[in-house]
Amino acid sequence: MAKLTTPDTQTAPKDRRTSGIQKQGRAAKVVNDVLRSTCEELNNVGYAALRVEDVAEKAGVNKTTIYRRWPTKNELVIDAIRNSYIAEHEFPDSGVLREDLIQYLRIMIRRTKNPMARGAMIALNNSTDPGMKPLADELLGRARRYRTLMVQRGIDRGELPEHTDAELISDLFSAPILRRLLTLGEPVKLSYIDAVVDTVLAGAKANPPKRKRK
Repeated sequence: MAKLTTPDTQTAPKDRRTSGIQKQGRAAKVVNDVLRSTCEELNNVGYAALRVEDVAEKAGVNKTTIYRRWPTKNELVIDAIRNSYIAEHEFPDSGVLREDLIQYLRIMIRRTKNPMARGAMIALNNSTDPGMKPLADELLGRARRYRTLMVQRGIDRGELPEHTDAELISDLFSAPILRRLLTLGEPVKLSYIDAVVDTVLAGAKANPPKRKRK
């Protein structure tokens, strides 16, 4: 069975607004309910149409309760996405590149079946709001780096040619799945995942894209 790893930076200190998420009590429940409801609304309506009033109603709290912790919609959405996205991101490490890539994509599909996780992913990948860009750059960049590390491990084991561009391979195997899931909203069959991974790996072995010289 593949070992799953998570980014070590996910343990970054929480600020005062979300520091109670892992604790017990009413305050923690309110925070969790609001953050969950925010991601669910992102899944339903997207960032632009999201209204704090609707989040409050879904979470069963007064909107003033939300504004006390999160003065702006942008701050609320950033905390909700950070809480959902970082906690659930996993990166397989089985010792076999093909298995790692397939397992990673299956994890990605499972996450999109959860409205909270899907809302966070859609907002990160599709938002054009400039206020979301720093968070998107941080989290999507982190995911890309870890996908690249998965590929690089395969290169180091000799599963792909030595000078293969690991970052490009990372983009090639993930892009078709993300497009179907988040842009087109189409279901992704397991056979499609296998075909994408096998096609990318076969191309890399036959004509490896070489790393750019720095």
